[in-house]
Amino acid sequence: MVGLPTIVLFLGLMALGLLVAALLSWLATRAIEDDVRTRTSTSVTTVVGVVAGIYAVLVAFVIVNEWQTFNDAQSQISTESAALTTTYYDAGVLGHPYDTRIQQAVIDYDRSVLCAELPSLADHHAPALATRLALQHLYAVTAEAPASVQASPFYGDAVTQIAAVASARRARINAAATPIPSLLLVVILVTSLALVGVASVLDTKHRRWHLILTTALTILVSLNLALVITLSRPFDGAATVSDAPLREGVPAALLRCGSRS
Repeated sequence: MVGLPTIVLFLGLMALGLLVAALLSWLATRAIEDDVRTRTSTSVTTVVGVVAGIYAVLVAFVIVNEWQTFNDAQSQISTESAALTTTYYDAGVLGHPYDTRIQQAVIDYDRSVLCAELPSLADHHAPALATRLALQHLYAVTAEAPASVQASPFYGDAVTQIAAVASARRARINAAATPIPSLLLVVILVTSLALVGVASVLDTKHRRWHLILTTALTILVSLNLALVITLSRPFDGAATVSDAPLREGVPAALLRCGSRS
């Protein structure tokens, strides 16, 4: 279910929720006498308020944390891009042939992130081997520079920026590999079911209004569940981390997937 597109996930949860709500409402009318529902209406209303409050706090806590994770992942993309850009231009003043070799290694790594690792994080929540090898190659090419080149302050800055690339990449991978804990998701699902179930028992004294109220609540709960699940996937969920910063730091024509310069 987690890998489904957002709209499909929402529609599936909504259909399931409406089915459960209809079943609970039917059971309530069959198992609980009308006068009992009327006498307990005040108590049920109180319980609905308590469960709704717990549900709201829990969902808000999860969504806020997931949104922070999403923002952190986007920030790491920007940090990685900035470090690659700086490395690319630092290498440009080191002199031939080290300028072109390091710049080509930067391009190869950037292309690997765009064409291999980001799709892998979206599909499998795992880093790409090709990107790790591209990063190792960038380190190796940079380390081949002779002592005269390494004495340049631009070389020192390039090495620092490459280390920043590695750090940002690890943080980006962690953001993709840390989905919502299963136990927390189960708690949210149980609380959602309890909220819909208690609302189904509520005596509104009007069948049509009861149907509208229960349907609206179920749709809202389904939307929240879909949002919680998709926000736990920052690279393929409802809000997807943008790769635009990685396309802006070096010549964009060299970053097309499948192209080699």
